Amino acid sequence: MFGYFGKILDIDLSSGKIKEIDVEDQVYRDFLGGYGLGVWYIYKNQPPGVDPLGVSNYLAFLPGLLNGTNVPMAGRMMAASKSPLTYTWGDSNVGGFIGPELKRTGYDGIFIKGRSKDPVYILMNKNIEILDAGKIWGKSALDAENFLRDEYKGSQILVIGEAGENKSLISAIITDRGRALGRSGLGAVMGSKKLKALVAIGKRDVEIFNKQKLMEINRALLEKMNPNKNKSAERLHKYGTVGGNDFSHLSGDTPIKNWKGIGIIDFGEEKAKAISGDEVIKSNIRSYGCASCPVACGAIIKKETRFGQINGHRLEYEGAGMFGGLLLNGDLDSIEYSFELANRHGYDVISLGAVIAFTMECYEIGLIKKEDLGFELKWGDGDAVVNMVNFLIKNKGIARILNMGVMRASEILGTPQEIAVHVHGQELPAHDPKYLPSLATTYVADPTPGRHTAGGIGFSEGHTPVPLFPINVKFERIEKYKYTGKGRYHAIISNQTQVGNALGFCLFSDTFSPLPYHEILNAVTGWEMTSEELLRTGERIQQLRHLFNLREGILPDEFTLPSRAAGIPPQREGPLKDVTIDVNSLVGEYFDAMGWDKKTGMPSLDRLKDLGLYDFYKQFF
Repeated sequence: MFGYFGKILDIDLSSGKIKEIDVEDQVYRDFLGGYGLGVWYIYKNQPPGVDPLGVSNYLAFLPGLLNGTNVPMAGRMMAASKSPLTYTWGDSNVGGFIGPELKRTGYDGIFIKGRSKDPVYILMNKNIEILDAGKIWGKSALDAENFLRDEYKGSQILVIGEAGENKSLISAIITDRGRALGRSGLGAVMGSKKLKALVAIGKRDVEIFNKQKLMEINRALLEKMNPNKNKSAERLHKYGTVGGNDFSHLSGDTPIKNWKGIGIIDFGEEKAKAISGDEVIKSNIRSYGCASCPVACGAIIKKETRFGQINGHRLEYEGAGMFGGLLLNGDLDSIEYSFELANRHGYDVISLGAVIAFTMECYEIGLIKKEDLGFELKWGDGDAVVNMVNFLIKNKGIARILNMGVMRASEILGTPQEIAVHVHGQELPAHDPKYLPSLATTYVADPTPGRHTAGGIGFSEGHTPVPLFPINVKFERIEKYKYTGKGRYHAIISNQTQVGNALGFCLFSDTFSPLPYHEILNAVTGWEMTSEELLRTGERIQQLRHLFNLREGILPDEFTLPSRAAGIPPQREGPLKDVTIDVNSLVGEYFDAMGWDKKTGMPSLDRLKDLGLYDFYKQFF
């Protein structure tokens, strides 16, 4: 086989059994790698209704199909599971170097179920071993990773911190000292299995069908993505995701004060300037690039703050927004140190910031008191933000409730519904759909709710969408506040995103779109797949992710956009004045484009048969 090994692992931590499974070639043609392969296996082998933190729930680690091939910007991997945060299909995406390393162990996916009696880690080297983790259980993700790196030179590691061990529903899985599989609460799944880490030492090369052709394609891509020759690549290399911090906080993109504030008024230009990209990059000590990436949009920083030293990955936009504007916090030291703590102890930065904003509003209206926390918690207080992160890490008292995420905390504490800003349990990221309305479709219609990276035309609002790979469709300019005529385009770009994710492409590769996905894939595998067939593959993945939720009994009307995110009531001042999103029209058109019934969510059976998914449907319906 070319491009993949045709083997996956099924590991049962309860029994200690490790099973190697052969996967037929057609499965890769139908679902590629990454979470395409993941949803194929989990849907077939996991019964509906399992407890996400129970022994029957799989946690899968899934390299992108192109991981290990050195295709530029195709080094990302995914984790997948039934999410304990949302009880839906859950997945998350990460870069760094773990994806290619995991792939080179000779397996295209690792599926883990069961629960160990004692803490363990999995070592994937010449053999697959389940080993005692007693020495690192209770350590931070950073300390545990450093311990394992000393033990296994040249390894790449996936690890949880205290948040995952405590089964916090907003916990992450960490790699490379601060890259995060953040969304969907998958750190809690790993912790529930008493699995502290997975250590990969890959020795096998990924075979390429047409090495010469791939070298030619790679050379062209490297030229196109060269920061010294491409202005977009240059800006990405310089700033990463923080280049627009100040603009986003003032334009209406960044949610302010737990989604009830207005950036230009409540946050202001002075705070926005204090956390701008130019301020953030002052602490850079070297650039950081993920595997096979010529852009290197990350950086390692070293900085002394009043809270302690930071020596790790540079702040990302989501951290700036969630620890910044969402909390009215213009204190860059506080934002960066909170980001560092989240990575060190294994939290999803987005959900963590949202929980702090929720807690601040609870404090403001008197539902949470100083005696509950041990400190005052006021909007814009940078010291209080860091105190709050440390309070959640300790997981004592009311922190146990808050670590369950804003939806459950709101239910337990009896708060007003509007202050818990989430979709089906998952906290919304730092992009307001009132600013980019089609993000509303992504937030409420993707099988993993509340995700800004799940694909669609949200970031094309006001522009003409550019396809990720060439297809025979003429796109028209997307009018920002027009709520019709978008569904078909959204479906196309979303389905293309499924392909990109399954192959292991970074979302920022869309900066250089369209890219010749089908040519790359054919050179690697020897297939003769057309771009139209590849688009159908993306839809097949999306349809099966959607079917997973339907078999769990989840109906479309359970995915609702929070009132503050929808503009109900609308803001009366600022750049988003009088904006209320027509969510029903946006989502309805997308459902039509996907062939989904608007009430039941059920796909057209003819559509499923055409995609080869009817047998999956018959398995549970």
